[in-house]
Amino acid sequence: MKIVMDSNIFVSSFFWGGNPRYVFDRVINGLDESFTNEQILKEIESVMNSRKFSVNSNEIQDYIKIIRKYSKIIDSKEIPKDISRDNDDNKILQCGFDGNVDFIITGDKDLLVLIEYEKIKIMKPRDYLEIM
Repeated sequence: MKIVMDSNIFVSSFFWGGNPRYVFDRVINGLDESFTNEQILKEIESVMNSRKFSVNSNEIQDYIKIIRKYSKIIDSKEIPKDISRDNDDNKILQCGFDGNVDFIITGDKDLLVLIEYEKIKIMKPRDYLEIM
């Protein structure tokens, strides 16, 4: 399957594992194809750099390199407005649309409430893993 993982899935995968990590493992093992864009990567880096997490910049850059290695980087030029309740989430939707993906994997309620966008199913990692 072709998927976009929200930044919260990548961050959760790195720090806590669990279902987000299992989704990323599917990508690493070649079962799914991951798509991302520079806006998502910048958000991951920003979140991981926050005081909430004790991780140094080298570890963050190594993780970003891993994401880049296993993901196709989409050049999302136009980020649509007012699709999600949180306009900051529109970069996820645009990446999914530009990559013509099947699923957006997220834990974000503002995205989950949409259920689907342009025929792209939006779901939690656990729900995705159950149907796979």
